[in-house]
Amino acid sequence: MRPSSALLGFALAACAARGAPSGAARDDPHALTIRVLDVGQGDAIYLTNGGSRVIIDGGPDEARFGHLLDSLGVHHDTVDIVILTHAHADHYRGLRALFETARHVTVRYFFENADPSAAGSLRALRDSVAARAAEGSLVYRDTDDPCGDGRPICTLTLRGGAVLHVMRPDPARSTANDRSAPVKIVGADSASFTMWAAGDAETAAIAWFLGAAGYAADPGMRANVLKGDHHGSCNGVTPAYLAAVRPDAAVLSIGAVNDYGHMHDQAKAAYRAAGVPWYRTDRNGTITITSPGTPGGGYRIAASRPGTDLAGASDRAASPRGCGDDRRLPSPPG
Repeated sequence: MRPSSALLGFALAACAARGAPSGAARDDPHALTIRVLDVGQGDAIYLTNGGSRVIIDGGPDEARFGHLLDSLGVHHDTVDIVILTHAHADHYRGLRALFETARHVTVRYFFENADPSAAGSLRALRDSVAARAAEGSLVYRDTDDPCGDGRPICTLTLRGGAVLHVMRPDPARSTANDRSAPVKIVGADSASFTMWAAGDAETAAIAWFLGAAGYAADPGMRANVLKGDHHGSCNGVTPAYLAAVRPDAAVLSIGAVNDYGHMHDQAKAAYRAAGVPWYRTDRNGTITITSPGTPGGGYRIAASRPGTDLAGASDRAASPRGCGDDRRLPSPPG
């Protein structure tokens, strides 16, 4: 069952005139452009389709993400949907740039899981979201109930015909990584392009996606591109996960120098064993995926710097125990 929010669909259509399409969308109203931004050791994805703008996570640095927003022309404009996959600083801190008064960005919908946190930086972001919600310019959605109707999947259609499936995270998990909300991106021509992204979900959450959640059946986890979980940690990939997604390629957001050993040798071995080439932001820079959205149009991956299956300065093998339990590896501070 794929529930959709009529309210959200109306809101996206109603604000079509507020922002001119950017990039490929200006040339073809169905074109989808996804940028996996180089934000260091964190995640940030920016996508456009038919004038709709979506941001999934914002990386660890407000100034860096703000600079990227400006370079993309995201100021005095509207971002239709913002999704914070989970409450870790390397995913949410940059999102504060969206709410800086001088940038004049309107955010229509904001999704997050609302789990309690003592982090002051997350409280500041939530205060900004709550203030916009109170004045009526923003609609807040808890990813545990993404459409506000009790169902686990909210299906959102963008103005160019691309679709987002925002899915409930595992309610039984207590660690922030395993509370990551998965998102499936489907191009206007679903046969041409799909992408699966699940924040920093680790082995327990991945097993839940494949099993009890039923996401392998609906909305389906098969995708052309996998946004690699947890920055290339070995606890963010399993053979069963790769067998379910069957990606043509993986894209990973990694800091050039990080304390975690990412990309782990075991993760690289898993991708190689499944025949999945990878791109990584620390070596490739921002990675851009485009699909025209027309039947048979396919898709293209282009990186700021060439190469696939590259190694990085911080890569190392993780302990075998660390590959199966997120508590064995440190998490970024809040």
